[in-house]
Amino acid sequence: MMAIGAMTLVSCTGNGNTSGSAAASGDKEQATEEVKGTVFEGDHFTFTYPEGFKETYKSGDNINAASADDQIKIDATFSENPCKPEDFKKFYDGMVGMEMFKDYKWEDAKIDGNIMTYKGVNGDNVENKYVVFLDEKAGIAGTVKYPVAKAAEAEALIMPMLKSMKKK
Repeated sequence: MMAIGAMTLVSCTGNGNTSGSAAASGDKEQATEEVKGTVFEGDHFTFTYPEGFKETYKSGDNINAASADDQIKIDATFSENPCKPEDFKKFYDGMVGMEMFKDYKWEDAKIDGNIMTYKGVNGDNVENKYVVFLDEKAGIAGTVKYPVAKAAEAEALIMPMLKSMKKK
């Protein structure tokens, strides 16, 4: 799944000149206050994942973490070729159109400044995908997976976590 996130993040290209980032503004202390948890320090980015989650995999450019009960799973992958906000719709269309996601019922993408999220449900399984544009050479894409029964709990964690993502 990490490879798919990285591949699709890299494949999202555009010709716009957007710079700066709402997600990259603010300081690390403020982000840590919004999300109580553990700060991941990658080679190129940092973010705070929720309290009680454990790392299940990490490298310099990506991380996987899971809740203590292993029902909520998070992955985040950094790219130096980010999807720009003006290309979010193209990225969304490409992802939800993939054969591997044909059984998911996708909601429309939600865009909050330089962050795009979109949720798909397949039976009892939810994949809440995201793209965070940090700047011209920095972006993060990933997924938060959880059962429908954990939707309220998982979805409350997503935006504060995404807003904590910063370029190093």
